[in-house]
Amino acid sequence: MKRFRAYLPFALNTFQRMLAYRANVIIFMVGELAILVVSFFLWRAVFQSSPEQVPQGFSMQEMYLYIFITFLTGLMTSVDISFDIAREVKDGTIAINLIRPISYEKRMLFQALGGVLYNFVVIFLGAFILVNSIHYGTTGTLLLGNGPLYALSMLLGLLINFYFSYTFGLLAFKVTNMWGVSQIMGAISQLLSGALIPLVFFPGIFRSIVEKLPFGSMIYTPTMIYLGKLTGQEALEAIGFQFFWLLVMMLLSKAMWRIVVKSLTILGG
Repeated sequence: MKRFRAYLPFALNTFQRMLAYRANVIIFMVGELAILVVSFFLWRAVFQSSPEQVPQGFSMQEMYLYIFITFLTGLMTSVDISFDIAREVKDGTIAINLIRPISYEKRMLFQALGGVLYNFVVIFLGAFILVNSIHYGTTGTLLLGNGPLYALSMLLGLLINFYFSYTFGLLAFKVTNMWGVSQIMGAISQLLSGALIPLVFFPGIFRSIVEKLPFGSMIYTPTMIYLGKLTGQEALEAIGFQFFWLLVMMLLSKAMWRIVVKSLTILGG
């Protein structure tokens, strides 16, 4: 605990910085709200034109709920550490950060947790209660029974996404400008994580491949557990699969670190 206590200031600093720059968050939320509205009308058009009443096991109301829950889960699991690493390499501050007597990996983890804490306090908590209140008002039931498994799955999704972003960000040690590559990877991650389309809607062979990748463990798995689409043995197997990918990404990040830290060109500072 003493070791981790040394990294708490990094989380608090990120939290305070995000509080200070509220305009950025407001602009971000307006953009995300626009995506939600577009998704709402897009899926309504899909269901109205579909000959099936419940395509792929989703009713229209469940799809609306899926859209909101994936949005909230994405807020709690998405971390863009790769941008922070690329910025430090580009402006030269990486030189100072690497000689500090602390773990670079743990420092980045706590910076990410600071952003997650901000999203939880400012956005997630109120929006989560609101979504459940609306669902209870229309159906008379609460979706809290799967809460503990959802929370565990979401935590695993956060850690998987962190180590994926961290490993990807370490490429900045070799690839000087990561902006274009990061944009492509972000788009791929959004699509394959289930944030835009539930993975059950993907065609057979492609769906089988995507379900074996780590992206679905970040957003899709926690969402499906919360909605009750994954229960019992299926839910436990999905969480076990998340543990598997977390271990893989942790080992991959350590291997990547050993490779890239041996040589680094400092551009700034």
